[in-house]
Amino acid sequence: MKPGDKAKLSKQTFLHKGIFIFTGSTVEIKEIQENKAIVIYNDKEGYPHDLEMNLTDLTPVS
Repeated sequence: MKPGDKAKLSKQTFLHKGIFIFTGSTVEIKEIQENKAIVIYNDKEGYPHDLEMNLTDLTPVS
């Protein structure tokens, strides 16, 4: 995966700063670090949120 790619979250649904982040949501890769990625998650109102995720919690979208 590289910046700009789309991925799906495989991590179980969790709460982040008062926003539910749902399993199976599509995110955009913003930045890749060693074993982590910064992704952009758009909530149901369309507002973007940056999340730090483990690469193991992301599945590439084909």
